[in-house]
Amino acid sequence: MIEINLLPEELRNKVVKLKKPEATITAAGLEPKHFILLIPLAFGILIGLQLIIGLLGLTKSVQARMLDGKWSSLEPERKALKEFNDKYNLVSEDTQIIQQLMRTRVNWSEKLNSLSLNLPAGVWFEEILVNSKELALQGAVVSLNKEELSLIKQLIDNLKNDPAFFRDFNYLEMGSAKKKAFGSYDITEFTLNASLKAK
Repeated sequence: MIEINLLPEELRNKVVKLKKPEATITAAGLEPKHFILLIPLAFGILIGLQLIIGLLGLTKSVQARMLDGKWSSLEPERKALKEFNDKYNLVSEDTQIIQQLMRTRVNWSEKLNSLSLNLPAGVWFEEILVNSKELALQGAVVSLNKEELSLIKQLIDNLKNDPAFFRDFNYLEMGSAKKKAFGSYDITEFTLNASLKAK
């Protein structure tokens, strides 16, 4: 490269003295001394990130320890709650069993009351037998008009038409009837059979 300087001689020397040597340009457009300054800056950033991550981890660890301490302090309450739930479940199961039994049980006092209310004049019971499958009634009837069988039929119809009595039975029918002398009267002894509904 040829440089032509048109300045007078005395000024030429001054210009040459002021002229700086050319700077080395890198691929990033920076001089090597700037790279040296970037290295500590990069290490500083990395160390700062490590410190932040470490502090976050330490904070989470402290929080986890605090929560673990609270969880441990609640152990008696959790045990008490578990015992309560276990007892409640047992009581609830017992209640369900009792309710099931109440739904499937036969209210015999109601049945006996219905037998008494539906009994025609001249009819009485001598024996009532009950088991898990059936009800057996033994009774007798006396009628001055000789209407014993119609009184027994009236009793059966009354009981069948009484929902409080008949709802737990499949059927109600006369089993047997036989006449018997009782003093100067003729009485008819009879049996009634009723089958209980399966529950």
